[in-house]
Amino acid sequence: GVDIVGKNAESPNAALAARVVNQLRQHRVLISASGPHGNVLKIRPPLPFGPQHADQLLTTLENVLHTV
Repeated sequence: GVDIVGKNAESPNAALAARVVNQLRQHRVLISASGPHGNVLKIRPPLPFGPQHADQLLTTLENVLHTV
C-alpha cells in the first residue's frame, strides 16, 4: 500500500487518495483506498501480473501523482 498524507506529512489525506484512485481508474488501473482514515492506496494485483503490468502501474501512478 501507499500512505497518502498532507503536505506536512503528518496527517492522512483521504480526499487526495480518492482523487488518485479516480484518476487511475480513468487510465484503466484499478486500485482502492482503505485504512482507518481512507488514505492508503491498496494495490492488490491479480494473479496473472507480470513485469509489464508493474511498469504500467508505476508509470501511470507517477503521471497521476504529478497531476493531482
